[in-house]
Amino acid sequence: MKISHVTPVLIVKNGEATIGDTLDALSSFKKVIVYDNGSEDRTLLIVNEYANVQLVQGAFFGFGITKNVAASHAETAWIFSLDCDETPDQALINNIADWHPKDDNCVVEIHRENFFCGKPIKTNGWGNDILIRIYNKEKHSFTKSQVHEKVALHSDSCKIKLSGKLQHTAITDLKQILDKAQLYSEIYANSNKAKLYSFPIIILKTCFAFLRSYLLKLGFLSGWRGFVISVGDTIGVFFKYAKVYQKNKSGYIQ
Repeated sequence: MKISHVTPVLIVKNGEATIGDTLDALSSFKKVIVYDNGSEDRTLLIVNEYANVQLVQGAFFGFGITKNVAASHAETAWIFSLDCDETPDQALINNIADWHPKDDNCVVEIHRENFFCGKPIKTNGWGNDILIRIYNKEKHSFTKSQVHEKVALHSDSCKIKLSGKLQHTAITDLKQILDKAQLYSEIYANSNKAKLYSFPIIILKTCFAFLRSYLLKLGFLSGWRGFVISVGDTIGVFFKYAKVYQKNKSGYIQ
């Protein structure tokens, strides 16, 4: 019996490395929505191999808005939001199948386990990752944030947690760290949340980003992986503020 009261929804661009594993894990669901925003690799060929997947192609409007657009294509009110590099384990799938919501204002928190080059990471802020991933789209939606989007709550919202995990293949190749730093810094620099700082302050923020990730968030306990994650955090912080500075340097502190 297929799970029909909840629809998994994911957005993707060039996700050929992981989307097959994600869709394999979602085979128990009657319908899965995949919203593709311009893949140029084998993603579309892979997606079309799955009979329970509805492929939607459209533009990218920033992560929050795009996830809301993708969810609008689901026939059910209840949405299970995933990324194309996340796979629910069997315990989580079983609990979703047995869960029958009585309050449309409830949202469901899920524990996400983050993997870096084949190993789960509990340092660098990657360990205690509890995220709202199941919600009723008639009562909740994602914020309109370009990056770091989340399900917006209101006064009637209530939280529950389902056992099981989302296994997140965050990094399989170090190139992805640079790709993500480029993507997120570019989105931030062009968003209405971009903040302009003097260059000395940018340098201080960059240095603190490394110290926070490697020392305060115990990245050193994860060996070379923890060090690389800390460097990636540092690069991301530097470029998101440096790009804003570049765009606004005329007439500003030089």
